[in-house]
Amino acid sequence: MAIDEGRFVRINGQDQWVAVRGRDRKNPVLLILHGGPGFPTSFMAPAFAAWEERFTVVHWDQPGGGATYSKNAADQGRLTHARYVADGLAVAEWLRGHLGVEQIALLGTSWGSALGVMMIQRRPELFFAYAGAAQAVSGPQGDRVGYEMALAAARERGDATGVAALEKIGTPPWPSLQEFLVRQTYTNPPGLPPTPEEARASAAFGKVMMTPPPPGASWIAPGLPPYDGPKVFMETLAATFGEMRRWEARAYGLEFRTPVFVFQGDHDLNTPAGLAREWVEEIEAPAKAFEIVPGAGHGILAFTSEILALLERHVRPLAPGRT
Repeated sequence: MAIDEGRFVRINGQDQWVAVRGRDRKNPVLLILHGGPGFPTSFMAPAFAAWEERFTVVHWDQPGGGATYSKNAADQGRLTHARYVADGLAVAEWLRGHLGVEQIALLGTSWGSALGVMMIQRRPELFFAYAGAAQAVSGPQGDRVGYEMALAAARERGDATGVAALEKIGTPPWPSLQEFLVRQTYTNPPGLPPTPEEARASAAFGKVMMTPPPPGASWIAPGLPPYDGPKVFMETLAATFGEMRRWEARAYGLEFRTPVFVFQGDHDLNTPAGLAREWVEEIEAPAKAFEIVPGAGHGILAFTSEILALLERHVRPLAPGRT
């Protein structure tokens, strides 16, 4: 009953990479919507091995990143929110048919959490639950609050270089991606020193990620030319920068037909917990919850055990057909 496969799937006219891994096909299906955009999770699939005991875990390389980029390097197509939503829904539809399920769950992180909100509001019937980890709520508010928190943290730790850099770009909105990247430098390690919990989780996660995959690993697309990952990531980020900086979760309504659960790090300066908590309090959904992961920053997926426990508590019991 196990499944361990990776393949290119024709999604709205483009071949896109999907890796599916799980120990029991009877388990609920969990599609991970990765961050960035342009930073896929498929290459780090072994880090989620424990999840595969309780879910059929799906990694999708979105356009502009990973194997999907490499396969279509000559033409990625337009990288817009509308395109990502349409492609994400097509992946969900494909999974329903391929795995023989009526509904799946979504886990969106960072950029993927914005994509998740748009997807469940567009096609709620496809999903039995949504979980946001490092949930984005508002481009403008997130930029401002994160900037203020980063500046206060730099001043508190006596980081004169960080204070000067942040003061130089000033408060948002910023005219270009370059100013935003300065803020990012001080809302993430190493510019923002990690908590002890974050350092431990990142080290363990990184150890798994850095282990070379075995020959023929199903989650690695074979026969593709290498590409400059950081360069492509920056290109994809630049293509989506303006639209994301204007993005508002509330623009998609406060009433949801899909249960919504948000897991946020208390050390997350990119998507501050306070904004996410306020949004969860405002929305109406068949079920909802807000959970803090102590010590976690924006890279909350490194806390794999904690996130799995929260998925077990909130998401798995809602899977259709379970007894």
